[in-house]
Amino acid sequence: MLMYSIELFPTSVRNSAVGLVRKAAVLGGVVAPMLVALGRERSYWSFGVFGLAVGCLGLFVTWLPETKRRRLSDTMEEEEAAAAILSCAGASDMNNNGELV
Repeated sequence: MLMYSIELFPTSVRNSAVGLVRKAAVLGGVVAPMLVALGRERSYWSFGVFGLAVGCLGLFVTWLPETKRRRLSDTMEEEEAAAAILSCAGASDMNNNGELV
């Protein structure tokens, strides 16, 4: 995962990003055995933790600049057209329907 993250991020933020990935990996390594032990006693703990993580990350994605105030596309052609408009005009010139203002 660390090797992949090195290639994923641009040079200007690579050190910070790799540091965060490493911290996340260490935290996951610490929490995973405890979550397994809790899951053996009460199975809802493991489902609850993963459900909470997925829910929080799903809400976080809606606030990203690429997806904020944009409707979901129904077809691949709509998504490609929206991507072309975003690359030319910028996300700040879009209205709620993904059309230029």
